[in-house]
Amino acid sequence: MAGTNGFYVPTFREEAGSRSAYWESFTVAVGTPGNQANFGNDATSVLTQSDPGAIVVGSGNLYNMPNASEFTISYSAGGPVGNVVLQVRTSGTELDYGSVALNYGAGILTATRTELDRVSFGTPGVPGPQGFNVSSAWQWDLSALGVSSYSIRFKAAEPSLSLDAVTLDTQVVPEPETWALAALGAGALMVSGWRRSRSSR
Repeated sequence: MAGTNGFYVPTFREEAGSRSAYWESFTVAVGTPGNQANFGNDATSVLTQSDPGAIVVGSGNLYNMPNASEFTISYSAGGPVGNVVLQVRTSGTELDYGSVALNYGAGILTATRTELDRVSFGTPGVPGPQGFNVSSAWQWDLSALGVSSYSIRFKAAEPSLSLDAVTLDTQVVPEPETWALAALGAGALMVSGWRRSRSSR
């Protein structure tokens, strides 16, 4: 499916209200206004890179040869957030995986990394570019926190990281009032059906 960057599809992606943002190419190397997603139904999330050494290369990747890039994704679509899944593909240098953290208000959450794939390029002992294409995923559960906005920060382990693709999925949990209205509607349908069945006897 276009716009998923070849990553896996979280189970909640098709739920009503849930948001998805896919970055497949970048246009802003440093600072604001940052990069809005190329695809998806989340028009509010923005990815920014803060190190002045970064550039956008012809492929659309964000590349930083002299320095270690630092990235922030800001989400503010609203509604109480449940699960969040971040998937990232890099080339060359790898991310500092311990730096990946979700910030909400005064809280900071880390998550366990799942490596989705790893492909080496370059030949040991031969001059020229060496490194890996690596895809990774992280998941956070915010459903008990009453959070409606958050940011995720991560950085390169060292210079020469090329950011290739990012996918962000955010599960939006219905407000308690929405659940109550849904239950009330279901109850009304049940009573209506019960009355019809009694009147047809």
